[in-house]
Amino acid sequence: MSTYFDVPFTRFLGDLNLKKIIIISTAGVTPKNFTPKENEDFILIPSDTPIGDLEISHRHFNSSILENDLNPVFPIERLRELQAEGKIGGPTEKHISVFGFHLLQSRIKREIAPRIAEIADAEEAGAALFLAGCIVCHRTAQGIQHVVEDYGIPTVMITQHPAVTRMGHPPRALYPMGFRPGHAAGLPNQPELQKQVIMDALKLLTTLEEPGLVVEKSYANFATVE
Repeated sequence: MSTYFDVPFTRFLGDLNLKKIIIISTAGVTPKNFTPKENEDFILIPSDTPIGDLEISHRHFNSSILENDLNPVFPIERLRELQAEGKIGGPTEKHISVFGFHLLQSRIKREIAPRIAEIADAEEAGAALFLAGCIVCHRTAQGIQHVVEDYGIPTVMITQHPAVTRMGHPPRALYPMGFRPGHAAGLPNQPELQKQVIMDALKLLTTLEEPGLVVEKSYANFATVE
């Protein structure tokens, strides 16, 4: 592991098709009718959870644009499909959903992110895929991303706020050009587009040689929903 301008950077070793991927989303995804406990900052969601059993409890972005498909911000179905296609080793058994609207970013790095890093390590994650909702959720995701990367797990973020992400100097990040909050991994109910975006993000693990880069990519089959 190396650090470049105080940005943690863990080199990805091995083959992507043999690695387990953990989702760390700050979009506030929870089971339906979920009531968080007091001071509960994140929850674990099993990988085999049906996407229809989940909802957005976080209300700091327009979650209605997800149209009953939460895979763009919590792509558990897409990871299972990518495993079946032999492109990744598989999803981890559990993923992490963070209640991302935190104004005390220092607490994120000091208390919450280290616990998340330990869970990702216990899940034997070969890499962590970060997704977010609103602009504050993006900052929260980046704070956690730095700590997880520093822990020794390679990470990549899919961002819809590239200027904010660049200022935060991510270990690695992909900006799908024109995608707006809620459409992190693509439009709802477009699984092939979602898988393409996810794979483009994961491939940055094997191609980027230094931290702090936000790679932009356009998608001809993406059209913004008004």
